[in-house]
Amino acid sequence: MQSVELSVKRVELLMKLENKKFLIVILRFHGDVLLTKPLIDDIKTNYPNALIDLLVFKGTASLLEGDEFINEIIEIETSESLNLWQKISSEFSLNRRLKRSKYDFGFFLTTQWRLALMSISMTGTKTAAVSDKKRESFLWVSSFTKIFPEAGNNHIVTRNLNALNVFDIKISENPSLNLPINRKTEIKAAEFLKSKELSTKFCVVHPISRREVKLWKKENFIKLIDALESKGIKVLLSSGPDSSEVNYVNYLEDNANSRPINIGGQTSLIELAAIIKKADFFIGLDSVASHISAAVDTPSITLFGPTSAVNWRPWSRKSKVICRDGSEAFCEDHGHKEGKFKKCLCYISPQRVIEELDVLYFNQYK
Repeated sequence: MQSVELSVKRVELLMKLENKKFLIVILRFHGDVLLTKPLIDDIKTNYPNALIDLLVFKGTASLLEGDEFINEIIEIETSESLNLWQKISSEFSLNRRLKRSKYDFGFFLTTQWRLALMSISMTGTKTAAVSDKKRESFLWVSSFTKIFPEAGNNHIVTRNLNALNVFDIKISENPSLNLPINRKTEIKAAEFLKSKELSTKFCVVHPISRREVKLWKKENFIKLIDALESKGIKVLLSSGPDSSEVNYVNYLEDNANSRPINIGGQTSLIELAAIIKKADFFIGLDSVASHISAAVDTPSITLFGPTSAVNWRPWSRKSKVICRDGSEAFCEDHGHKEGKFKKCLCYISPQRVIEELDVLYFNQYK
């Protein structure tokens, strides 16, 4: 028995000394890229000398640009932004680059067909791709060394970590999501907050989601803002820089009876993370901002409609989700629509959010 334990420890020691190269491919959005952080951390735990590269859509890895565990972030354009010749040329150049890089392992966390070609081009690399009902053909499966299961009833973080399982790489018992924020960004965030003359406790409300089906009614946000302000909590309204998002929070500011502080479009994503980190709590929708709140350890409430909270809830014990239970009445605004609009957030009342906040935050001060 003792000799077996010594052999296991010897193998683990040898792993820590190896200079392995890893490629993580995640061609989706900011939140999806952020959720690869536990995978990155576990790779570094097993191989401290590892070089880890991320292959992402342009701009989607901005939150991880300062992560010391990442060797290089490789950015590519979305297919929709290129013409046919540009697509062929860029794919050829990219696959040639990946082949030259001689990665030891490649983890493919999305299911675009272009990933199969990438894997085939990476001669000598052990590759793993996520399973998908639309990708059960021999052509997809045979393009990779291993296939790991889709999320099912598990979180996306768990699904990503299963990529390590297929190569017998150890996974942390309690994987965490931690977003590194450098000192310069924290100082800039503190100065920004000081310029807003905050003199009380504050929360960040991020009423924006990239998809319309995930939005809450504007009048509900307005009622929530006024209720929070009446409790002595100053509300900071945040959004991305897109004009439609800025206009959305401008509307909420203009129509609230109280005076929330509007910071919509005024910060970068990592600066917003530093602000959320300083907040007493966070309220948002299923978007990258909610995942940021989990990654900076801020208590939060996230409203879920059409998306599975089991798969996509913020990865933190301090995060609370409010989602439908299936018994809600027919929605006059969205019930007649097709697809995900039928699972709207209209059934969630501002009062329900306040009641959850009483449990999450306010009761501790009574």
